[in-house]
Amino acid sequence: MRHVWSILFVALAVCSPLLAQTVTPPPPQSARQALIEMFMAKDENDFAKHLPDDARKSLIHKGENPDTSVVLRISALGHQMMSEGEHIETFDVGPTILTFDENNGHEKVEVVVERDSLIGEENEIELSVHYYKDGQPQPLPVVPRLIFTLKQEKEIWRLTELTAAAHVPLTDADYLKGLRKQQDESNESAARRRVTVIGMTERNYSARHPDRGYTCTLGTLFAPDPGEETGYSYDPGQGNEEWSGYRFTLSGCDGNPASKYRVTAVPISTDAEVKMFCIDESGTLKSIAGTKSSACFSRGEVLNAGAQPTYNPD
Repeated sequence: MRHVWSILFVALAVCSPLLAQTVTPPPPQSARQALIEMFMAKDENDFAKHLPDDARKSLIHKGENPDTSVVLRISALGHQMMSEGEHIETFDVGPTILTFDENNGHEKVEVVVERDSLIGEENEIELSVHYYKDGQPQPLPVVPRLIFTLKQEKEIWRLTELTAAAHVPLTDADYLKGLRKQQDESNESAARRRVTVIGMTERNYSARHPDRGYTCTLGTLFAPDPGEETGYSYDPGQGNEEWSGYRFTLSGCDGNPASKYRVTAVPISTDAEVKMFCIDESGTLKSIAGTKSSACFSRGEVLNAGAQPTYNPD
């Protein structure tokens, strides 16, 4: 048994130097890893080394800084995001190449690998950008697409071409639904603002013209008085009764002077998932689902707690 142990010790003594000399070297950098290194570089050289020689010589000169050099400005983006405290993760493999969180995690941007094609010494990587809010995907008017073409030269992947494209999937039902919702929300917000402006302007108009009171004509309401160059309010809808998906109606200006008025903003499309808005001389702004004006005044949800609208044109 003693001889067996002696043989083992001798074998280990002989093999140990050989094992130390045959340590497996790290695998070569992939094109995807090179792309991550370029845009998440901590040093400007990490970006520059992946540029073709001609581009590096032409675009990077001694003494330049990110304020004067587009290339150096791009190379500083990743470092800037990290320094501002954004939570950023990169992935060498898998469907996602980069994610970063904003607003304490309530918002998230995800960069997805749509295609990674290696052909010989060239690799083409196509990326798309997606935005999430509180974990839910948010529609974008266009889905940005970036295509990076890299070529391997002396074991270094160099970026030879960058193509930027806007992807608009018009046959994707979910995309169209999300985009329609986004447009409806924008129209609804614009209508609410305009009704508020009309209400403030009505009160201001009545104060300036006590002999007339309120007016039910948009053109008259927003027109400057004779000789008045400033001090009048601006109509976001530029005097149009139909604007931003809504029909605006002024009514109830009876009497001389008129002591009452009503303004309604009703969605033009009956299938639009938006609310209607209304306001009267009380200054109470209300909203309700549907298109029946009377229901807005009698049963609408109060949006401003009945506060009288005020407007200071100066």
